[in-house]
Amino acid sequence: MERTGKIIFVKLGVGAMLLLQNALLLAQAPQDATVPVLFEPGLISTAQVETSSTFSRDGKELYFARRPGKWGQGKSSSFIYRSVKQNGSWSPPELASFSGTYNDGAPHLSQDGNQLYFISSRPSDTGETSADIWITQREADGNWGTPRRLPSPINSSFTEYSPRTDAQGNLYFASTRPGGYGQGDLYMAKRVTEGFGMPINLGPAINSQLGEWNLGINRSGDILVFEASQRAENLSSYGDLYISFKIEGQWTPALNLKELNTTGSNLYPYMTPDGGRLYFTSSATLESTDTNIFSVAFKPLVSQYRKRATSKGQ
Repeated sequence: MERTGKIIFVKLGVGAMLLLQNALLLAQAPQDATVPVLFEPGLISTAQVETSSTFSRDGKELYFARRPGKWGQGKSSSFIYRSVKQNGSWSPPELASFSGTYNDGAPHLSQDGNQLYFISSRPSDTGETSADIWITQREADGNWGTPRRLPSPINSSFTEYSPRTDAQGNLYFASTRPGGYGQGDLYMAKRVTEGFGMPINLGPAINSQLGEWNLGINRSGDILVFEASQRAENLSSYGDLYISFKIEGQWTPALNLKELNTTGSNLYPYMTPDGGRLYFTSSATLESTDTNIFSVAFKPLVSQYRKRATSKGQ
């Protein structure tokens, strides 16, 4: 048995490893402890590559991305899957009605559950084929309508990542477009009557000369968790999770969430609407062949890191 970061990984067969890992973590700490727990091993978290979860406000509908093959290797497409919670159990995931043909990922349900944003490299009527933000609307019968690509200035000829919205409908996302601080930056576009306003760079407290790639935002839009790569304090050069707080209109300098990060990839954070839990994607090490979805009690982390963010010493 070996410990990597704060998550235990066991050298067994994949299925046995996931089950034993989760049992050990649950035995170690109560659900309000800041110890990550593997989410639904064998059903949602499997030997395939799972990433980027999003839940309905009542916590009974889940969308996430999955692809076969090995993490960071190969060119297999990612598709979006759906699972629902019935009688306390999650159903076997099924392909979302709008996914399964093109390379899709990073799903995000709006706060009211009526829109689902996601990233796709599917062809559009503009001729653009880069990874862009798409949206599908829930119809009266509960099914999803035909996806449409968000127009400029939200999308660009460069790559967009990780759409998220707050309770006001403001859109947060990452992009490699020029004019930022580094390889990839985080932006926010305010919701207006007709779509979204001009994207605003979240600034140097968040973005750096290196890479910021995906994010989670809380309902009130004042807690941001995001992935950053290659920073000196990172446990993983591939990406660690960071947290920042918006206080009096300004984002505090981002702090490394040391309890969650491993020497592998740590990415795709998602905060539940009540702020109780944080879901995120992680691999054990840089040599890991898959990623899984984990969850952790979030309020203790928020309390701890808010104190650090507002203290002079940090």
